[in-house]
Amino acid sequence: MKKIALITGGSSGLGYAFAEILGKENYKILILARNQEKIEKSILKLNDQNIEAEGFVCDISDSSQLEQISETIKLKYSKIDFLILNAGVVTPKLLSEYTDIQEIKKDMDIDLMGHIYSTYYFSPLLVSGSKVLMISSGFGLVGSAGYSIYCAAKAGVVNFAESIRRELLHKNIPVYVACPGDMDTPQFEYEITHQADWMKQSSPRKVMPVKKAAGKILNQCKGKHKFLILTGSDVKLLNLVTKILPKKLRDWLVDFMLPRPK
Repeated sequence: MKKIALITGGSSGLGYAFAEILGKENYKILILARNQEKIEKSILKLNDQNIEAEGFVCDISDSSQLEQISETIKLKYSKIDFLILNAGVVTPKLLSEYTDIQEIKKDMDIDLMGHIYSTYYFSPLLVSGSKVLMISSGFGLVGSAGYSIYCAAKAGVVNFAESIRRELLHKNIPVYVACPGDMDTPQFEYEITHQADWMKQSSPRKVMPVKKAAGKILNQCKGKHKFLILTGSDVKLLNLVTKILPKKLRDWLVDFMLPRPK
């Protein structure tokens, strides 16, 4: 029987790149995403590469949908060998520019609560030797103006993943969290298109091809002792700066590096 990889947000971008790589490693791919048409197109593309795949329409911020799908997967497959929690959104704007609390809650529900709900419903299907990968962001390591809700959610993902790692140690289920930098995904394109002028950087941002990023991340998931996975020189530098510099110097440098309202 093939191993089962479940990927939230797997119909495009980084999630789809994970699906291609794991599918070629003889996993059967289960994709969760909100858009039926995108799911069907991604399944066809995977099938064309002789990759077995199945899709489920699901909003990960809706716990009732996740509960129903987890029951379906339990009955059909009984287990999950690789759980990848990748779905997310990014809204580049100031906190004061959100129209109301519901808009804030929607972003938090998708970027943080979706990871928590998904872990709650799918972790009972993990077995000894299964793996869990959660996708955070470089902005899960530092707060940036114009990304307050996104940064809060992604920092939450890092700490949530660390907690779950410790909860699952005795079951021989390693947990990883990846903090990638910029990648050429539809989400990155949306972010750039919707940025305010003050957020745009004068020099071109370093954008990693999404397949390369996916490969780097999955390669780091082959050991049991790795937890935090960083991709992109900018994210690695940021992580180094926050670790080795005194706080005042670190804050000065990060203030200089990151754009802020004029």
